[in-house]
Amino acid sequence: MKKTRLIIITLIIIMAGGGFFGYSFLKRKQAQKAEENKNRQVVLKIEDKSYNLSDFEHYVRQIIPQGQDIDSQALSELFDQFVEDRLILYSAKVRKMELAESEKQAFLQRLIRDYPPQPGLEEELASDEELEDSLLVGKYKYEKIKEVVVTEDEIKAYYQEHKRDFLVPERVMVSQILVRSSDLAIELQQKLGKTDEESFRQAARDYSEAPDGYKGGLMGIFKPGDLPYDMERVIFALEEGKISQVFQSPYGYHIFRLDKRYEPALLEEEEVSRRIRNILMENKVKDIISKEIEELKATYHWQIFRENLPFKYEGKENA
Repeated sequence: MKKTRLIIITLIIIMAGGGFFGYSFLKRKQAQKAEENKNRQVVLKIEDKSYNLSDFEHYVRQIIPQGQDIDSQALSELFDQFVEDRLILYSAKVRKMELAESEKQAFLQRLIRDYPPQPGLEEELASDEELEDSLLVGKYKYEKIKEVVVTEDEIKAYYQEHKRDFLVPERVMVSQILVRSSDLAIELQQKLGKTDEESFRQAARDYSEAPDGYKGGLMGIFKPGDLPYDMERVIFALEEGKISQVFQSPYGYHIFRLDKRYEPALLEEEEVSRRIRNILMENKVKDIISKEIEELKATYHWQIFRENLPFKYEGKENA
């Protein structure tokens, strides 16, 4: 009788357990199906071409490392970018624009250099349709901007109108010796107080534990605000060619040398012409691409399905 009851209890436990695992399996399948349905929801339509949520998520993963948190505003901006790139892609395909095999291979080789070595990587990237679409979008944009030039007259005019942007404040060239021992720092400070620059540099190479020690302690050139306030106050108070008292920081004990002081100055046009050229080129490119996108938005019928986006979309309205 006891044996019978034991068998019955065991069967009940097995049946209950089976029911629980069956229920859990069903819930997982339902959750998986719900996720699949969500990913199939259309978030963008351009004419007869639809893009679902998984298309956008794949697009985001190409730009933002997986696992990194993204807020709604950033997602909205990324979605606007996704819309613009899909419009360009649609236009490229309507115009029968294609990629030459040499273009694909050149792009793949540049891309592979940025990845850790792994078997089958080239084949995997070559079969990635999204990657090819991105390359086609890039080619479309290039065709629109390839004739853009910046003239010397434009550079000169920009310099004259934006001289304030090229005013540089007082700057100092600084070197240091960093050691862990206060006794050693005091000894070096006393020894180097009346020596020349080369003696300081040699002492930095011999004793400094800072990453710049091998360069004779040369830290670089700094303007106000570049360094921690307490450190900056000590350095900027020095006379050119003089060394500081021992300065303690969380890293150890420093001896600073003010190598050279640069007075506030206006940079000459020749010094900033390359920077101005890049600014003007970037502005022209942005303007051309922006106008092209506005034309595409007016040419094609497109629609955003906000209700299918899993974040609060704060972007641009539909056409």
